[in-house]
Amino acid sequence: MNAAKILPKKAVIVISEKASPATIYAAKALQENLNTAFHKTLEIITDKKGKKSFEILVGNTNRFEYPEKNLTEGSYRIKSYQNGIYINGGGNRGVLYGVYRFLEDFCGFHYYSTKTGYNITEKTYLQIEDIDIVYDSFFEYTETDWLSPRDPLFSVINGLNGGECRKIPQEMGGDIKFLSEFCHTLTNQFCSKEKYYKSHPEYFALYNQRRNPNQLCLTNDDVYKIVLEEVLDILKEKYNPDEPIQIISLTQADNSCFCQCKKCQAIDEGNKSHAGSMLYFINKISNAVKEAGYDNVFIDTFAYTYTRTPPKNIIPNDNVIIRLCTIECCFSHPLSDPKCEQNIKFIKDFEDWHRICKKLYIWDYTNNYSQTAGLFPNLNVIQRNIQCFYEHGAAGVYEEGNYYINQCDTEFGELKAYLISRCLQNPYCNYDKELQDFLRNFYGVKWKYIYEFLTIINKNASKDHLSIYQGMKKTLSLTDNQIKQCEACWKKAKTGTLDSFQLDNILRSELSWRYWKYCNNILEFSDSDSYEENKSKLFDDFKKFNVTRMKE
Repeated sequence: MNAAKILPKKAVIVISEKASPATIYAAKALQENLNTAFHKTLEIITDKKGKKSFEILVGNTNRFEYPEKNLTEGSYRIKSYQNGIYINGGGNRGVLYGVYRFLEDFCGFHYYSTKTGYNITEKTYLQIEDIDIVYDSFFEYTETDWLSPRDPLFSVINGLNGGECRKIPQEMGGDIKFLSEFCHTLTNQFCSKEKYYKSHPEYFALYNQRRNPNQLCLTNDDVYKIVLEEVLDILKEKYNPDEPIQIISLTQADNSCFCQCKKCQAIDEGNKSHAGSMLYFINKISNAVKEAGYDNVFIDTFAYTYTRTPPKNIIPNDNVIIRLCTIECCFSHPLSDPKCEQNIKFIKDFEDWHRICKKLYIWDYTNNYSQTAGLFPNLNVIQRNIQCFYEHGAAGVYEEGNYYINQCDTEFGELKAYLISRCLQNPYCNYDKELQDFLRNFYGVKWKYIYEFLTIINKNASKDHLSIYQGMKKTLSLTDNQIKQCEACWKKAKTGTLDSFQLDNILRSELSWRYWKYCNNILEFSDSDSYEENKSKLFDDFKKFNVTRMKE
């Protein structure tokens, strides 16, 4: 089908004379990519000019009364009408998200990774009749820290809006900002141990009958005053009243040295959870922040390790975000698996938090931090877990990946980044199609062998418990025949006509399989005579691909 004949020759893009910077950016992105697809220049005009024979309207214009009202941030509608199509969206991001959805669905544009770039992967066409797509965001906050999502363009195209791992300019829709540091801020950023511990050890946790600089005493009045003053100082410097959401993180340091003084202990015992003293403190701060007039600021705190269980007698204020963390969970089974003991406990805490919390976010994990270069076969749970977050009322999701990715870009990081982004955009997307489309684009003509390998290892992830600190000896449960099948997949994937980009991707991803064999003394690593030689080859190839870090 000749796409150029379907797009009317005199088609134009129309925006409001008062269009926002984000709408103007969206119109220019549409113009640039349609020009690439159809080899013709579409003019952008304002609605001050008279109607043309065929118009693509971007954002609200004066052309007619739009049927949808009060679209929420990030939502959009794409609809055809007589002699035109319109793309309308909510907030600062909706129109731009709608434009990229239009380019993807009707023109074949995709952004699978920063390595592939934004390109046309299908035969280009443009259907201009019977279009009606309505999209509402599943989550208000979406974030992951793999490599490709650090690119603002990848993030906008694939629906990520967190501001921790990339800064998205306002003309590209902006991001949801943590005005503070992102995590583990108490004793580090707020009431820091470097500043206060020597002179005021009483500000810090009484743990095992000694003051410990690694957590705060959350019932100490001076600690409250110091932290509040530091929070207000940040707000005076960085606050933007026009942002829908801004966040300050008051989160426990990454250890279990919680305070055992009489006041903190009494609150915790009364609430049957160490989250009691934490939430007592957080509610006091959040009350003061609201009283100071910061209505769009939310105080974020963790439900993490010793604070994961909800308190019995304290409810989070409406301007508090509870960030529930999955660190103890099993990742060979979906979180909703009723037979997985670790995940059953998590879901119970999830449901209990949802009952008392107005704004619940998730911190999830998608990587093996003790064996970063090795296999972490979690592809079969990523989509179902994100669905579970949505179904249990989470408003935001952060999927932690290999946050030091530039030092260890191996395994299937780019694939996971893409699948996570797509699932956060739509938890009920066609996951297998998204997976296959990525593999075809990233690995080339022999992609089906990579698909076969992934199918084998993900079906045979540890049958017991796959943690984010899993040794390679317990990551997979493969028979000798399955090991041979996996080995054959990689050999076949590397044969035939491949360009350097595709071969490079295959060899880089194969490192994780080679590392698994090395850790398990399998195949070429089972022969004592050639072991050292093969080990040297493996680690030389790690260096070749600039892999400088093997674990957290």
